[in-house]
Amino acid sequence: MKIQTTLAGSYPKLPTEPGDVNVRVVRNRRDQGKATDQDVAQAVRDTTRRMIAIQEKAGVDLVQDGCAGWDDAQTYVARGLDGVRIAGLIRYLDTNTYYRQPEIVGDVKWKAPVTAEDFKAAKGMSSRPVKMLLPGPYSLTRFSKDLHYGDPVKASRAIGESLAKEARALEEAGATWIQFEDPWLGRATAADAPAIRAALAPVLADRTAKTVLNVPFGTPTGIFDSISDLPWTAIGLDLVEAPGGWDLLPRIPKGRSVALGLIDARNTRLEDATDVARSIARAASARPDLEYLLSPNASLEYLPADKAEAKVVLLVEAARLAARNGG
Repeated sequence: MKIQTTLAGSYPKLPTEPGDVNVRVVRNRRDQGKATDQDVAQAVRDTTRRMIAIQEKAGVDLVQDGCAGWDDAQTYVARGLDGVRIAGLIRYLDTNTYYRQPEIVGDVKWKAPVTAEDFKAAKGMSSRPVKMLLPGPYSLTRFSKDLHYGDPVKASRAIGESLAKEARALEEAGATWIQFEDPWLGRATAADAPAIRAALAPVLADRTAKTVLNVPFGTPTGIFDSISDLPWTAIGLDLVEAPGGWDLLPRIPKGRSVALGLIDARNTRLEDATDVARSIARAASARPDLEYLLSPNASLEYLPADKAEAKVVLLVEAARLAARNGG
């Protein structure tokens, strides 16, 4: 049984080898007037190339561009939307990281592609399929401060419709996989279902690319019945911080895929590849009719760069071990 491997989000921007470009340093120099926007753009390209090379060397099947140009999981795309302004720093969930909070100040509308050129650049650097990352529309709504709509359903629908156009731009650029990072799905209750469907329905409708709803830091148990009929390809389950995701396997519709988040992206300790392979076998035994991917449970950017690289190697080792043992 073939287990595809992939990452779950952004990758550490800091280099591990002396002499490699440090995109954060170049940005700081630009802010001090000592470097140009062109210097930053080149640093982002060099960093993206390094991130992809790490994945390809390890043997990752479905690579990601690593989001080298992103400040956080919301701001990069949100600042490209009409009706949204970027405010001050606020803590990101229960992590030790921060993001600049988007504020909805008018009708949210898509203006132009934000990530399509990033995809084209990454595709040109990779010999393997590239999966692109977008904010999950429900989470982008929840991470934002609504100063305009006063109605979570209306706000969610507007953001969902805008991100649907960004997804279409990625498809037109050639993207065959798009991942929506949606941690708030794991914190939602049945009362949130109308807003969630308003957010997700537009981004999942009429897609030509395969889609992943990734849910780090929780499990979407409370709202799964509300999203199970939507046309997503795969759901990413965080089986490290939210082991209740195992109970969701019996409820996943036939013909779908599951990204098993079995590699801990917030702990420098390396897992035992044999133990991870056993967990893959557990999933395959419970639902042999589903297809599986193996991934970290969240973005590896939470780890030091050398530890993240070791996790990438481990990811591939565990998947190959599971395949040799029959999945």
